Amino acid sequence: MEKAPIRIAGLARIGGSDVASLVTEEAIGIGAEVDFIVESDQYGEFNQGLIDWRTVLGNKHWLVLSSEGPLVGDSMKAAWGSSLTFAELEGCKTAMIVVVPSEADRLEESWGSIIDRIRQISLLFISNEALEEISKIEETRPNLLLDEIRDRGAVPIVCTFDPTRGVAEVSHSMGRDVVEVEGEIGSERWLAGFLCALPTSGYGASSVAIAALSLLE
Repeated sequence: MEKAPIRIAGLARIGGSDVASLVTEEAIGIGAEVDFIVESDQYGEFNQGLIDWRTVLGNKHWLVLSSEGPLVGDSMKAAWGSSLTFAELEGCKTAMIVVVPSEADRLEESWGSIIDRIRQISLLFISNEALEEISKIEETRPNLLLDEIRDRGAVPIVCTFDPTRGVAEVSHSMGRDVVEVEGEIGSERWLAGFLCALPTSGYGASSVAIAALSLLE
């Protein structure tokens, strides 16, 4: 029997250069059904009050959004917060992507926004570059940061991917997995594959490791 596609809503836009848009578009290539919440020509200011969040998120496996959202403008900042609230209400899991913003000195600001909402996040992905910088903010060694965030924030899955080494690190409730991925795979592609695999593989220890290797299947 053919598997039902994974359904994703991205707080993103088609053709966008932000990381949420890139991951969401990668998911399309893997076979996910995707809704882009923001219209292509509305990424500046838009009326987020017109978004029917229950319709957008009610039947989705994942909401994908990023730490860049609160920094873009008032409209996106409001939509970012609303999407997290309605995803929780509708039972849609939330995947938050943390990157170093183009204005690097605003990383602490964006990280603070995430900490304020940390218990609404189901999966937290921290880019390899952001991992180093956030470890300084949290005064924690980079190799301990994922586990500390998961334990302290009660986030079910905290992960990162180093594309130069092809290594994914995943901290979850059953422990920690370090997985080597063969071939040249970017962070956005790996994360999209991980998100598409998790709903069918499950969230147990061995299942998470299998999902982390999903692009090798």
